[in-house]
Amino acid sequence: MAEPATMSRPGLVGDPATAGDLYGAAAEFYDLLAAPAWARLGPLLRRALEGVDPAHGPLLDVGAGTGLATEAAAEAVPGVRVLAVEPSAGMRIALATRLAGRPALADRVTVTAGTLHDVHLPRRLCAAVVLGVVGHLDPAERAALWRLLSERLAPGAPAVVDVLDRTAPPTGAPLRLATRRVGDLDYESWSEGADDGWTLTYRVRDGERVVREHAVPLPWSGVGIATVAEEAAAAGLVCTPLAPDFAVLRTTTPVTREETS
Repeated sequence: MAEPATMSRPGLVGDPATAGDLYGAAAEFYDLLAAPAWARLGPLLRRALEGVDPAHGPLLDVGAGTGLATEAAAEAVPGVRVLAVEPSAGMRIALATRLAGRPALADRVTVTAGTLHDVHLPRRLCAAVVLGVVGHLDPAERAALWRLLSERLAPGAPAVVDVLDRTAPPTGAPLRLATRRVGDLDYESWSEGADDGWTLTYRVRDGERVVREHAVPLPWSGVGIATVAEEAAAAGLVCTPLAPDFAVLRTTTPVTREETS
């Protein structure tokens, strides 16, 4: 969303009627301008998913966006089945295009068009990826998410969360995040912060002339790792930060082979 790394919306955990397509206008630009964010995020995600056993159940990707995290998680955990949840039709088009070009990945990924209310979850998950999501949720929605993860994750299995869009730091002045040349045009992403979130602006330039521009206002609570750790602990999850804005939540009991046999 990248850009938050995975695009997710208010309502993804709560009432599906409140879920909006905040990121639909960004879908065209998302992957083109994601490289700076994923150069940092990819290694963190792989580290967080080390040792995950797909025999314990599928991996849940909340706010799958265009599938950057979906594909990275599938590569990090060979053989894992992925449940990808994405409410934005625009982002799902990009995700479907990714899957169409990667048949082996498509065989392992089930996409749900909607929110967590729309997903039929199994009793156990081997892991969860929740990137670009937490800041969009209010405290009640976050509490519901932590409870769900605590109930469904296999003992000791990780849930990967972040608390700040790495490509859109909350600066008050416009900040260019990424740029890329595509054919004869230059694509840019910009961030401008506010107290309650920020605006991502995507521009396409022909030389000095702006030929297209899309602004995407993004509400964001500013919740930090310390708050996540406190809230998750109330649901029985232990928070281990891997970076100032990135952490792994785990249930407290290690998984055993006998539990999955």
